Amino acid sequence: MKKAILLAAHGSNNRAANSALGNILRLTKAEYPDLLIRTAFTSNHIRKMMMKQGQYLPSVGETLKSMHEEGITHVVIQSLHVIPGIEFHHITRILNTIEKGETPFKKAVFGQPLLSDDKDVDEVSDLILSLLQDRDPEKDALILVAHGSKHSGNIFYHKFKLVLEGKDKHAFLGAVSSPTDIVEISEKIKKAGLKRAFLLPLLFGAGNHVQKDMAGESDDSWKNIVSANGIESVPEIKGIGEFGIFADRWMENLRVAIKELDD
Repeated sequence: MKKAILLAAHGSNNRAANSALGNILRLTKAEYPDLLIRTAFTSNHIRKMMMKQGQYLPSVGETLKSMHEEGITHVVIQSLHVIPGIEFHHITRILNTIEKGETPFKKAVFGQPLLSDDKDVDEVSDLILSLLQDRDPEKDALILVAHGSKHSGNIFYHKFKLVLEGKDKHAFLGAVSSPTDIVEISEKIKKAGLKRAFLLPLLFGAGNHVQKDMAGESDDSWKNIVSANGIESVPEIKGIGEFGIFADRWMENLRVAIKELDD
């Protein structure tokens, strides 16, 4: 048996966004120093953009092929996604080809994304609400910035929104894929009489959605839409994969997958 780990992240052409992947990679190498460890971006769009910039990045499938050529027989593909959305299910389809014997590994398993069941939703929402030490829940709003998805996995964003907002009356979740979300959230915060709002990404890395859509200088950035309502906006320019408490969640999912690989 020769085991390996493939860390699969959405990816970004923004270098700052990849510090979250670097964080998980460091933790993985420290915990599994004897295993081959590779990374791959699951977004075809990002990989095409990188190609135009002169940087070729292999897909998950291509990376798995090269791992097999290096003698790997057992592999864990650890998802670094927030929800089991489109790209996560692309990974599961690749695993199906392995199980059918179409791809030559003896065994392959996947590690779950951050939110994969109701228990994750409950526990991660508690972590989110305890994260910002400077926020007063009675006086300050929290705006959680998610991506949103057309995939059925989007149900986890809906569940997270219900749970989060049920625990904290001044916490809100919106999606960058839904431009009206931040307008409606800003109106609710203004109506509540709050003067300050913290913006926190529910995104793995601090890519363009964080640096431009959430915290950019354009009039339609979330930060400036909030500010236009007379509310001080405090954006956190950091993907949740950079925080230890969330990195630990992904690492625990990896440990579960490694155990399954050994069974």
